Amino acid sequence: MNLLAGIKNFLMGGKPQQRSPEAQAQVNENCVHLSLYHFPACPYCIKVRRQLWRLNLPIELRNAQKYKFSQALLEQGGLEQVPCLRIEELDGIQWLYESDAIIHYLQQHFS
Repeated sequence: MNLLAGIKNFLMGGKPQQRSPEAQAQVNENCVHLSLYHFPACPYCIKVRRQLWRLNLPIELRNAQKYKFSQALLEQGGLEQVPCLRIEELDGIQWLYESDAIIHYLQQHFS
């Protein structure tokens, strides 16, 4: 492992979860329906992003400091609060707030 990878693993709290290529492809497909609204420096958002790293989840990150994402968060989700996980389901869109609730959801679906 090179120095940069070692530093990243240390900062992110460990190595990302390893899966077979087939299993990771399925996870990647399931993550297409998820996006995380966040602020880069928010400690609660960092906590969630670390969990994304640990679970090896390629979820789209949407910086809610940018107008188009903050507007979508407020108009569609109802709150301008981060972190927020946007979950597209067959019966509609769910907006999940609070870092602990988001981490619980991710662990339930991807651990």
